[in-house]
Amino acid sequence: MINVLRTHIQRIILTIFAMANLFGTYVKAEDKNPIVIVSSYNPEVKRMNDNIVAFSEEYLSQGGKNPIHIENMNCRSLTEALEWKERLWNLLSKYYENGNKPSMIVLLGSEASTAFFSLTQKEIKATPVVVGSRSNNIVKLPNENVNIHEWEPQPFYLNKDFKDYNIVGGQIYTQDIDANINLLRSIYPERDSITFLSDNSLGGVTLRAHFIQEMKKFPRYNVSFLDGRELLLQEVNTALTELKGNKAIFIGTWRIDNSEAITLSNTIVALAKSNKEIPAFSLTSTGIDCWSIGGYIPDFQDFHPDTKPEGSELADDVIAYEKTGKASELHVLNNIYKFNYDKIKEFGIKYEQLPKDFVMINEPKNAFQTYKTQILIAVGIFAFLITAITITLHFLILSKKMEKKLIERGHELEIARDKAEKANAMKSAFIANMSHEIRTPLNAVVGFSQLLTEPEIKLTDEEKQEYGGYIKVNCDTLLNLVNDILQISKMDAKSMVFNIIDADMVELCKTGAESARANLASGVEIITKLPETPVPVQTDVLRLQQVFNNLLSNAKKFTDHGTITVAIEESIVPDEIVISVTDTGCGIPADKADYVFQRFKQIDSFKQGTGLGLSITRSIIENLGGRIWLDTEYTNGARFVFTHPTHQG
Repeated sequence: MINVLRTHIQRIILTIFAMANLFGTYVKAEDKNPIVIVSSYNPEVKRMNDNIVAFSEEYLSQGGKNPIHIENMNCRSLTEALEWKERLWNLLSKYYENGNKPSMIVLLGSEASTAFFSLTQKEIKATPVVVGSRSNNIVKLPNENVNIHEWEPQPFYLNKDFKDYNIVGGQIYTQDIDANINLLRSIYPERDSITFLSDNSLGGVTLRAHFIQEMKKFPRYNVSFLDGRELLLQEVNTALTELKGNKAIFIGTWRIDNSEAITLSNTIVALAKSNKEIPAFSLTSTGIDCWSIGGYIPDFQDFHPDTKPEGSELADDVIAYEKTGKASELHVLNNIYKFNYDKIKEFGIKYEQLPKDFVMINEPKNAFQTYKTQILIAVGIFAFLITAITITLHFLILSKKMEKKLIERGHELEIARDKAEKANAMKSAFIANMSHEIRTPLNAVVGFSQLLTEPEIKLTDEEKQEYGGYIKVNCDTLLNLVNDILQISKMDAKSMVFNIIDADMVELCKTGAESARANLASGVEIITKLPETPVPVQTDVLRLQQVFNNLLSNAKKFTDHGTITVAIEESIVPDEIVISVTDTGCGIPADKADYVFQRFKQIDSFKQGTGLGLSITRSIIENLGGRIWLDTEYTNGARFVFTHPTHQG
């Protein structure tokens, strides 16, 4: 127990030690030869923080003596790329003043290392450097003012093209184009055209340059590109839909499109549905779980094994160089063949067509293995609810005893007794509502779990999969209920924190509509009526996304056919905008306009839900300075309208 406590304290101290440099609180005059860690973006981001802490722990545990400083390049988007060299030199130049120099530079992230190897100062080239969190292929940032959206850089390679720099170690990975072309040939020897997908990021540009270089070896293929620097998400989706013929898709990277907004995780799922006829292969693991047949990709699990995270490996290289003065070779991550069982089956590919020693994901397992997590979650929730009800009943009994004592003490304590009775009523109502909402999904979870684990009942694979699906759906319902209860509790306790930032309401509406298109019923269309120019607001983006999710989920639930419309309208109140979500569903009676915003209230008890969504939505809107109501004059369905101020405070 003492060792565990000591480990936690050490981690906290090391985190404070590393983060202090961000604010200039750890820079000392005597730190003449520090180790300088250059982070591509905010070191407080979990991935960067984990690597920095792991590096610091390992370096100190092996007796490292040099102080550690952290510099943040704060790279945000590719449009800033022309600034990165100057930005990095401004961060590093102070370490070379008065005859000083860093003992080591540690580069974390593609942006930091790309900027570093684009610098040509002799002191930079002479400084020992360790590289992490990037691929072997790299580009050099241009000296002249080029159009980044048309930039076609030459590819270089860290393990052979930078002998004039003092690289003494690092962790890199590779994208093997040759192996993936050979994989395409073995499965689809007749395909002669490839469409390459990359996004509006440095990683996308770098991989595109590498791909173009490597494809010179394969002149038989006609190559076309879908470039996120030029296209919006919807344009990429349209282009994929129009692909036909003897083609294949090579997926490079996809996170950011031409709008420079980081796309949601389900964007790849949406793109995967745009064209199910053309086989796709992944070069980077992007889309491997939902879109691509598979690919020869870096085994990123090797970067974070349980015993030796990447930051620790980088510290090993630094310590080795400090002790021996000899450089370590760049450690190259292994590549593996990984395939998606669902896509292999969908395209009718036989295992004999695949290379040896591959990893298969989404492959069916037995019922308990497949749904082990859901079953354990259901059991955990059940145990939690039993405990909660037991504790609640315990307090109810105590409350009754207290009530009896108050009555016995006389009339002067009647006020206190009334309060206790009111509390009892609220608890009883809460338990009644909880019991009602939990009973149905919990019965389903228990029942289908028993069916799946009962050895005497023989079930087909289809039945097992169907029952497992029921378990997952009802587990999700229970989890959503618990989350809603926790959120209601935070609202009641006034402890909900709102993170107000500048945002564009048009983009928020588009994102909400795009997310809602997932699992949309056939015959229903989601449309938007939005201004062509941005509508700037100050808001909490995550909370407002929750508002859109609740309103659009309700609209989808009660709309069997027709349209769901998200619109921004003009307001007669200055510095305020009006947003509406309108559907052509069954509608809500006018006399229920306020009822639907109450907790645990549902118009249709046969529709699944907690009855808390609209109550939470109203609380969020009011905390953001707006109002929400049901438009009772609209009779073709339901129309929810809310206002939002353009500025907070």
